[in-house]
Amino acid sequence: MTSENSFPLITLQPIADASHVWTALRLRGEHPLDTQTLVRILNGYGLAEILSELPCVASIALEGFDPAPLANVAADRLQLAITATAAADPALEADRTALSAAGYTLLLPDALLHALPATEAPVPQKKEAPGRALLLKLMTLVTTDADGDEIEAVIKRDPHLSYQLLKLVNSVAFAPGKKITSFGQAIAMLGRRQLQRWLQLLLYARQSDSQHASPLLPRAAQRAGLMEALSKRRQFSREMQDHAFMVGMFSLLDQLFGIPVAEVIKPLNLPDPVVQGLVLGDGPLGVLLVAVVANDGPPTPALAEAVRCAAIGLEDWAAAQVEAMRWAVQVSKEA
Repeated sequence: MTSENSFPLITLQPIADASHVWTALRLRGEHPLDTQTLVRILNGYGLAEILSELPCVASIALEGFDPAPLANVAADRLQLAITATAAADPALEADRTALSAAGYTLLLPDALLHALPATEAPVPQKKEAPGRALLLKLMTLVTTDADGDEIEAVIKRDPHLSYQLLKLVNSVAFAPGKKITSFGQAIAMLGRRQLQRWLQLLLYARQSDSQHASPLLPRAAQRAGLMEALSKRRQFSREMQDHAFMVGMFSLLDQLFGIPVAEVIKPLNLPDPVVQGLVLGDGPLGVLLVAVVANDGPPTPALAEAVRCAAIGLEDWAAAQVEAMRWAVQVSKEA
């Protein structure tokens, strides 16, 4: 069994097409993954469950890699990336043949470069998208525990927002066997905590005149999910877990609005730990955010140091990555 001391630092990131739609996942370790580690991530941490939605490209160590333990994962849902050296080494011909015979596609890392999402920040919006000012007002009401009637009145001002709220609470997954017919009933059904999270997601929703998915929405969802998952593993209180989620979700607002995040959140009257972590990069949430932001790429020494400073073990880090990605994939489908 792989020990915590030998478990590698991993990153799990999306591959997106030109329209910013997620088409696959990419799993990388600080060194290529062996069979045992990949199986742990797939089966022990639940990555295999996500592959029904998106396939995954995993970077592996070819020598001695055994495909037998991967039998529960369809070969067309898992592609294996190997180094150019491993692809050309005559001594590894038998390993390459065994994987090909098992149905796996072997890729060189260079073949992935054209498919990877750009890491540059999007061009800031010169004008807020329709409804964002209203969303910020709603979030201010929710975070300040305003009266439900006041929240309902604001929601009713926007037909699209009203529609999305009723669509959400009337979904089979959310309220099976029930029919929600009023906005007050919908708000009560959703609850303040989930209402706040829903509004956070809507901030990143696609532009009304765009045919492309929002590149920021699933990224923000991934960060929020990872912040929350890490805070659980640090055994933070439920309240601090909610704060961690908010820090991750709001960590891209500067890119969304084109102004410093401190200015965007000023009217929201957010809790001190959120402001401390998000604006100052300080406190327990700021430490976690440094690691989450450093996660936007392959494993690096900077990421390793950030994870160490956050007091997160590498297996907990891997499990949290999968947990966050599961939710972000769902969000990306609905973006």
